[in-house]
Amino acid sequence: MTFLVILKRFEVWLLLAIVIALVVYAFQPPPPLPGSSTATSVIDAADAEPVSKDPANPATGTPAPSPSLVVREVKMIPSSPGFIVETLIAGGSGRDKDLSLTDDQVRATTGDGQPVNRFFEPFQTTPVLLTSGDGTASLRWWLPAPTDSLWIEIGGERIQAELP
Repeated sequence: MTFLVILKRFEVWLLLAIVIALVVYAFQPPPPLPGSSTATSVIDAADAEPVSKDPANPATGTPAPSPSLVVREVKMIPSSPGFIVETLIAGGSGRDKDLSLTDDQVRATTGDGQPVNRFFEPFQTTPVLLTSGDGTASLRWWLPAPTDSLWIEIGGERIQAELP
């Protein structure tokens, strides 16, 4: 029982209190950003598909809306075994919900139809396109070989990004 002598020291109790306070602080949820909702929602791919009007039967659908997503900027960064392509996507206010750009909502293919993988960034947060105003999100892709364009599919909408 001679090891219990250490509990008589003030420094040990102070260190224990600091460690407990840091653990409690680390596990608190982050505060919500001003002007954003606390719940995040993902748009369903079936909700995002535009309906086009059939010229033979005008009662079958409604006119397709103008595209709500646009590629604003494309940067191609050479890397030792391939290329990193950074695309800046701008979203309009044509959706009902915020659009979370997770791996199951976003896909890309080359002009030849080959699938393109996202560039892995370990501490990057998931980008979200907000419904209010024009939201922008940056997506990074990994290309092993150069190509002329990328077709990016986000929530059922396809847009083309011309590579420099």
